[in-house]
Amino acid sequence: MTARASCLRPVIAALPKGGYPVTAVELERVHGVGQVRMLHLNESPLAPSPRAIAAIAAGAGTVNRYPEAAGAKLAEALSQRTGVAVDCMMFGVGSDELLHFCCAATLDDGDGCVLPEPSFPRYKASTRLMGGVIQAAKLRADGANDPDALLAAIDDSTRLLFVCNPNNPSGGLLDAADLERLIAGVPDRVLLVLDEAYWEFGLAAGGIDTLPLLAKRQGPWVVLRTFSKAYALAGIRVGYALCSSPEIAGALAKFKNTFSVTNLAYEAALAALDDQDHLRQLVDGCREQLARLDAGLRALGLTPLPTAANFISADLQRPVAPVIEALKAGGILIRDWREAGYETFIRITAGTAEDTDAVLEALRRELTRNA
Repeated sequence: MTARASCLRPVIAALPKGGYPVTAVELERVHGVGQVRMLHLNESPLAPSPRAIAAIAAGAGTVNRYPEAAGAKLAEALSQRTGVAVDCMMFGVGSDELLHFCCAATLDDGDGCVLPEPSFPRYKASTRLMGGVIQAAKLRADGANDPDALLAAIDDSTRLLFVCNPNNPSGGLLDAADLERLIAGVPDRVLLVLDEAYWEFGLAAGGIDTLPLLAKRQGPWVVLRTFSKAYALAGIRVGYALCSSPEIAGALAKFKNTFSVTNLAYEAALAALDDQDHLRQLVDGCREQLARLDAGLRALGLTPLPTAANFISADLQRPVAPVIEALKAGGILIRDWREAGYETFIRITAGTAEDTDAVLEALRRELTRNA
């Protein structure tokens, strides 16, 4: 065996430098901006259920103890709502950790991972970390994953296939017929992963529950969901995987740190899950602001993509980096698509009514200035 010059694996050294999203603290320090409109991370602009807040407060005095590793109460509550057995689910520090586990459990050097493009960057990053080969399938024109392109990308090396529905950063949503065709077409030897981080918003936009369709599949599958988005609990970091079998759930669990999800997270998620009225208020408020953003972007001469998530995207028909920097200097954070070939696309998270007014006015100024 040839000795290598560095302790780092070559695949790690070849990856681009890691980074972190811009925060309000950074904006205040660098730009002197006091009020920051956080429209770049797809968080909720509003607080979670009062029940969740109370659960966090009630549990604060117990943090001297390690958390209960399995999250049994939350698992039982989710099992009752989804029909998925408790031994077929597991929890993670957000759903992005769980999708990394899907890559770790399936990909060896040279194994293929089919994924939509552009989509959530963690798919590509985790595939590369495992030494896997990216097999990308371009989105449809409406921003949804393309079932035919995803199926066509599968070859003998493929071990994993990601579907992002609704898709991030485009917001596109697949209907029942497309999902049924896609699920039926994935070979049984391939782990099919449906990333449904924006599932509650998708339902409100006319989407379906995918679990009955997946129940017909013979091969393995995982559905990833989270409390970070619709439940407004991004700061506590709890996602969950619904799996086709205890074998798949157990395989993912082998990569999980024993005490990764805290008791405060479990209790807050359980309380939020129990307050469906508050969930509906959050989702309805989001849909209202998305409609205003859509109308406002169209008034600026843009054509936003249809969205079933909590954000909206549009092609500015010009490089977006200067526009994003100008808005950042004014305390408004939005995001580019972070994908080669899409340097003219922006993504805006639905915020408060005041956020909507502010971002539309800032975009009007910038687009008019640079017309």
